[in-house]
Amino acid sequence: MQNLEIPEFRIRCSAIGKIMTEPQGKSIEQKIQDAKTVLAETVIKRDATRPELKTYSNICEKILKIEAEISDLEKQKGNPRLSKTCISFLESWVNEFVYQRRIEVTSKMMDKGNIVEYDAIIYASGHVKEMGLSSKNTQKFRNDWAQGEPDVISDDYVFDTKCSWSHDTFPLYSTVLPESDYDWQVKGYMALTGKTKGRVVFVLMSMPEEMIQKEARWKLGAEFTREEYESFAAQFRYDDLPAYLRIREYEVEYDESCIDAIKKRVLECRAYINNTIIPALEMNAKKYQ
Repeated sequence: MQNLEIPEFRIRCSAIGKIMTEPQGKSIEQKIQDAKTVLAETVIKRDATRPELKTYSNICEKILKIEAEISDLEKQKGNPRLSKTCISFLESWVNEFVYQRRIEVTSKMMDKGNIVEYDAIIYASGHVKEMGLSSKNTQKFRNDWAQGEPDVISDDYVFDTKCSWSHDTFPLYSTVLPESDYDWQVKGYMALTGKTKGRVVFVLMSMPEEMIQKEARWKLGAEFTREEYESFAAQFRYDDLPAYLRIREYEVEYDESCIDAIKKRVLECRAYINNTIIPALEMNAKKYQ
């Protein structure tokens, strides 16, 4: 196998929510207990069956399978219990180094957010007093377990801005933060910056003209009049609206126990990478050398 240099795993704040999802289903301990219960019942059934009967050998085979299953489960007892979402994220993270290629996940919603981000921060800072007259932060932060680049850092707060795709996706009426991932993200930023106050600010910005043109071609077809275009484009322009229809703020509470939980999960992720993902890679490499 080629000499791989896989760095020690650190989580990006924007991805903390992916590793903090809780696993579904039974724990390893519960699975072992269930298997032992089935084993005991099967042994009783075997003992009540005459050896000369065909069903006797079938029952014996079943016992061997259950015992093997219990043995495999016992070996997993020391492994961290991670969700499928977390495991999938870790495999993708390792893949970047194994294949030395990175797949950029993007969408038109993300593209809009990237294009209007600076303008959104300027607009929000004029209405959110805690932001002050802030500009986009460009400093990257890093500690032993996380890394990230908050959008805005003020004297007391760390802010993350979210640019909604349209008025229909803007959380005007939601009294709670729409995505728990955003809460985890800002908690990570607070841990990195030392701030104890955090906020997510949703901003409704007009869609860039080139994006409106693409949407128009998709929705209206190859040919349309200027009047039709302007009528369509007006649905994605919001500069005429008051701030209360374009800004929504959500406070994120500083919670030391949550930060400790992130640290613990990062350690569990490192253990999973070293004890499960890397050995699986090495085993496959040996097979085809």
